[in-house]
Amino acid sequence: MLDLPAEAIEAIAYYRHLRSVRGPDWGGDGVWFARLAGFPLINEVVARYSDGTAETLRAVVVDPLPAGVVLVRVDAGARATVTAGPPVPVLAGGDLTATVHMVVDSAADATLTVNGEPVAVHSGQVERILVTAGPTLTVGEHSVPVTDPRPAAAVRLVADRCARWSVTDGSGTAWFPPGVVHKWDYHGRPFFHSHEVTVPVPAGDLTVTCGRGLEYDTVVRAVTATAGATVTVAAEPPRRFDPAATGWYGGDLHVHLNYSGDLVIEPADAARMQRGEGLHLMNLVAGNWQTSLIYDRDLFEQTAGTDLPWSDHEHKARMGVEYRNDLLGHVHALGPTRPPRQYQAGHERSDHPDDWPPNATACADLRDAGATVGYAHPAGTAFPDDWSTDRFFAMPRSVEARELVADAALGLVDSVDVISPFDHEGSAFLYHRLLSCGLRLAATAGTDVFLSFSRIPLASNPPGWGRVYAELGGKALSVKNFQDAVRAGRTIVTNGPWLTIDVDGHGPGDVLDRPDGSRVTVTVTTDGPGVERIAIVGPDGVHLEKTGESGIRADLTLDGPTWLAAIARGGEHPSTLDAGVFAHTSPVYVDVAGQRVARRADARWCLDLLDRLQAFAAEHGHFAPETRAERLADLVTVLDEARIFYREVLDRARR
Repeated sequence: MLDLPAEAIEAIAYYRHLRSVRGPDWGGDGVWFARLAGFPLINEVVARYSDGTAETLRAVVVDPLPAGVVLVRVDAGARATVTAGPPVPVLAGGDLTATVHMVVDSAADATLTVNGEPVAVHSGQVERILVTAGPTLTVGEHSVPVTDPRPAAAVRLVADRCARWSVTDGSGTAWFPPGVVHKWDYHGRPFFHSHEVTVPVPAGDLTVTCGRGLEYDTVVRAVTATAGATVTVAAEPPRRFDPAATGWYGGDLHVHLNYSGDLVIEPADAARMQRGEGLHLMNLVAGNWQTSLIYDRDLFEQTAGTDLPWSDHEHKARMGVEYRNDLLGHVHALGPTRPPRQYQAGHERSDHPDDWPPNATACADLRDAGATVGYAHPAGTAFPDDWSTDRFFAMPRSVEARELVADAALGLVDSVDVISPFDHEGSAFLYHRLLSCGLRLAATAGTDVFLSFSRIPLASNPPGWGRVYAELGGKALSVKNFQDAVRAGRTIVTNGPWLTIDVDGHGPGDVLDRPDGSRVTVTVTTDGPGVERIAIVGPDGVHLEKTGESGIRADLTLDGPTWLAAIARGGEHPSTLDAGVFAHTSPVYVDVAGQRVARRADARWCLDLLDRLQAFAAEHGHFAPETRAERLADLVTVLDEARIFYREVLDRARR
């Protein structure tokens, strides 16, 4: 437990108790995918979920079933048929049972006998039921094999430092050493983290991979294990690039330690993951989901403002906060030195069901506590070419950063997560609108991974699959120095490639002041896999874009103040744990005669969004009737103050 405070240790024990009595949705949030945590077909379910849980399960749980999944259909006459995937390999001489994912699709009320125990099912029910069974599973009169004993062997894994490993047999079954959490990434590949460890495996052919985050390549080894013997695999992932060598350190600002799910995570597990990913800074956030349970609150409140015990000169870990309001948006806080006055708002099953106070109050409070504040996962989809905000307001209770436009104008926000588990292009579009109104915000990254979920798209990835790199100005790695770099805008974000921008010798966050009509030279370079095209962008769109290049250069003539940034893009790539390759720098700002950039179209778009948000909150906001008028007025006051800012942008805009 790494010498943790007693309160934090007790909280972990309590989480284990909740999981034992409630199952994967042990937080009691009632979120559908939490109930399916660990399901081998969860990626397929999430991809098709618009049809609803029952219809989606019917669509994806079909022959051929994966190992460990059993489908039980109950017809209108309460007769059951059973179909099973291949038996799960287990080691002879050991535990011959496995966790079986039994999916019951019932057209009648009935009581099934599962391994001698009664299980009630109901008409119209489609549900996953976890059963420990082996070597066979018996359902009524049906008996199917669910585990397959194999001769035992072992593989010893050795790396110079903690690394990310994967061990699979010829059937694709994953094998893990004792004492580590079992995880699967975006591509469905199993992984765990260790420095040196022995893994029990079946005799036969194995595939072993070894990696260490996006700064490293992956080593793949094919080995054969002999029954009763141990085969050793020594591997060290080669570096792709080394940003820290030039003063850039990578961080993930949005990581959930425990957040319901099929696992309960100890801080020691998080420490292994951080080191195994080569992640310099990890911000573990305390936050709620749908109720007043603030996950990992005890650990945060006992350690606020101090590094977690495993931190060293190469790795810094802190507890921070995710403040959540599903109408107005979520923000993360890095480095608060005290608990916030309020952790969340607007969740009907919580002790703060009203959408009040406005997020501006929470941002100001977190800033007062010493935190840097960034809006998390800003956009669920890309914006259309006509800049319509319809998609941004499609779902009343979601996670879009709707109040960001106001809070940024009021100077309460340090950064925007351009890389997150949601839409990077939508986030970049929103980010560019704010930059083009003269706001200076850093691009950041928060993956929102749930370490306590073994498998679910993106959320069960390792921390740091997307990163913000901060240039610390030659200073040592520390939370304070990282915060200072974010505040100064010296950042880039990436889910794979290294990306640089240089404007007349200046990098992200720098401010130049040049005469109108003068020329600047912009140079962009990329290093790393999967990049298909790179671009130089500014308030008027793309200045230059090329395909298949590792670097581009443009000489630009200034027509008023501007900002300049670089973007790298590519399709899905096995080295990137995301739907596509993406990187974005924070801008270099170019003022003219001390004036910042101002674009009429962007200011009008922000004003329109504020109007839309006011009407949206009035229609969909949660407010108690007796205080509705005054609490909604508090939000309108924030929006009105932001309107003053954007109208001033309109007044000084040249075009």
